[in-house]
Amino acid sequence: MKKPLILMCVSLVLIAALGLGVVSAQEPVTLVFWSMWNETEGQARVLQTAIANFEAANPNINVEAVWNGRQNQTLVRTALSSGSQVIDLMDQDADQIAGGLMREGFALPLNDYLQQPAFDHEEVLAEVFLPSTLEMFALEGNIYQFPYIYNTVQFWYDKRIFAEVGAAVPQTWDDLLAVCSTLIDAGYAPIAAEGNEPGYAAFYLTEMLARLKGPGWLRQAAADATGEMWRDPAVLRAAQMTRTLWDNGCVPPETIGYVWPQGQTTLAFGTAAMELVGSWLPVELQTQTDPDFQWGGFSFPAIEGGVGSTSDVYALLLAFMINKDTAHPDEAFAFLRYVMSDEIQQLFTDESLVGVTNKYITWNPIIADASATAAAATSTYGDVDNVASLYSEYLNTILYPNYVSLWQGAVTPEAYIDMMATQTAEYWASHS
Repeated sequence: MKKPLILMCVSLVLIAALGLGVVSAQEPVTLVFWSMWNETEGQARVLQTAIANFEAANPNINVEAVWNGRQNQTLVRTALSSGSQVIDLMDQDADQIAGGLMREGFALPLNDYLQQPAFDHEEVLAEVFLPSTLEMFALEGNIYQFPYIYNTVQFWYDKRIFAEVGAAVPQTWDDLLAVCSTLIDAGYAPIAAEGNEPGYAAFYLTEMLARLKGPGWLRQAAADATGEMWRDPAVLRAAQMTRTLWDNGCVPPETIGYVWPQGQTTLAFGTAAMELVGSWLPVELQTQTDPDFQWGGFSFPAIEGGVGSTSDVYALLLAFMINKDTAHPDEAFAFLRYVMSDEIQQLFTDESLVGVTNKYITWNPIIADASATAAAATSTYGDVDNVASLYSEYLNTILYPNYVSLWQGAVTPEAYIDMMATQTAEYWASHS
């Protein structure tokens, strides 16, 4: 009688040690997961590995993945709204989820689940995440998103070019202008950029105002029904700084005609030295750069008199969301808990060259500077200081078009201020 008891105990210990099984001897469960990735992308392949491992450890659970690509949230919303499809969990850019399905009430709160033990560590799961990632899109104290990939917005540069011209990483705005001058003298285009890509151009406005006024100020200005916050002297200063980049040759004049990805290819081919963009850039350019290309990244520099810090990090996260109406919330979260394991998070950065949210993971060397920035973050803010998630229509009809006009030199900084103040007031007068 003792032998079967001993074997049963050993089996339970093994399951507990592996930490991957949910509960044995359950009824079959199918989790339907709609993903933002295309099936052949590196991130999708890592998720496929995670699914296979999870299913092997939980024979009663089948994860049915649908690889929708970047329009995933739109497809999920249509399916859930019509009731035509069961979807238990999905993933997308965290900003998009926050402004979409989360705001529309489709998301399951995860606070209690996040107090479960971490998969690999002797602490609760919530404590495994890098600083300010879980809380970034919290709403009224509730956490609805499970971030798993971490992109930083920084200047990405070729260390070889900086070494060749004797340039140090700029710590201040004046340092940046000085480095631009040094690079021009050496025959390089200092900054690679796209001519008409509003999201990329607005990286500059976001970072300038984050350094001058602190994270959150741009978000407040966007929501100011009077529009008068746009007349703050800091906005005029940011607009003038934008034009200085062009007038001083930091952004070469031919950039005006570039259509993505023409600008970033100048960095890959060695004619430009740096670009302000997300940490996905080394991945996008990996087939175009030569084998000896030495990637480096540095945060947008400090601005004299500003209240923001270089440890305030522009973070673009990718996250999972569990449907609040799922019949299998425990199983869905068990899968996410495994995705947050050291094993899977390390696979993401090793095989897909992306940053991750698990604080114990060493990021791929190609984005090591992004890892250091994320680890040292004292605060984070989302796309366009979270304007993208909160006020997407305003962003696309007011903020983006006007800043692109300034970016391209079609309007003066002073005219830009008047346009933003006037149009913001008009926008909110017609929107509740």
